[in-house]
Order: sequence, then structure tokens, then C-alpha cells
Amino acid sequence: MSYIKSNFLFEELSPEAIYKFVSPPILISDKLKSPENMGSMIRLALNIAASKAIFLGEEPKHQLTKLQRVATASYGKMDWFFTEEMDLRKLIEKPKTIVALETATNATNLYTTALPENAAFIVGNERFGMRPEILEQADQVVYIPVPGLTRSLNVSHSAAILLFEWYRQMEAKYLQSDF
Repeated sequence: MSYIKSNFLFEELSPEAIYKFVSPPILISDKLKSPENMGSMIRLALNIAASKAIFLGEEPKHQLTKLQRVATASYGKMDWFFTEEMDLRKLIEKPKTIVALETATNATNLYTTALPENAAFIVGNERFGMRPEILEQADQVVYIPVPGLTRSLNVSHSAAILLFEWYRQMEAKYLQSDF
């Protein structure tokens, strides 16, 4: 066994083949404050081949350098933007199902919930979570079970878990027979 660059491995495996069967997701973040988390979300959105990344809230103009540093090469390679718009249906094309990742009374366990094929995923603010008026727009709400003493995860880590669980489910549904 020897190391192989990820570009070579994934070129051979073609994980993007899933998009022959499902639409790329959209990643939405509600009022993130940390430019490092914003940069991580852009990079993550490009990792999963999302169609776009949307940041609800004010653009941190004085901190874009930090955002760009964390996003690395992903910074200029995908559609992402900031908006003050609060109506999610105006921001995403239909018929996307809006899936919120939040600890809420109606939330279901991410790992036991079937995620939709055509999805827009939304995560909340680092400290306060998702605003109620945004959460209310979700068609589905899921949570990540956290068994340890620290009961919360970094927002970009949470988004990564959510997006790659979605990918895992789509791959099992559409590509399993190909492998």
C-alpha cells in the first residue's frame, strides 16, 4: 500500500457520477460570524460539488482575506454569495427540499433519516444556531447525535457530516450496484 494523491484516486473512482442521478445540493449558512468558518463552507461546498453556497447575513468585507485563506483554491471556483434575503424559496430553485441541521423539537437523527435527493441544506450560526424564522422554512430538520461531554460541533464540521451522509445515502441508492 502506498500513498496516492487524492486527484488521481478520485479521477479513477469518479465519485461525481452520483450527479447523473441527483441534483447537486445547495449549502446555506445562517449568519455565520467567523470568516474561517465561511471559508470552510466554501471549500466544503466545492468538495461535495454543490451548485452554490449561500451566506445569509452581512458580508464581512474587512475579513474577506481570512475567508479566502481558508477557502484556499476553492475561493474562485464556485458560485457563492452573501444576501440579506430571508425567504429561502427566493434563493433556491424549485423543487429543492430544505433540510435544516439543528437541535430542535421536531428534529430527527441524521443517521436514521432518509435525506431527499434534491436538497438545499442549511446550518446555523456558531453561537446561537439558526434563527427561528429561517428554521420554520425547513421541510425537514435533522440533528447529529453527539455522545461526548461537549454536545456541540463546529458548524463547518457539522455541515461536512451532513453533506457526506447525504452523499453516502445517494451513493447507496444509485451507485451501489456499480461497485
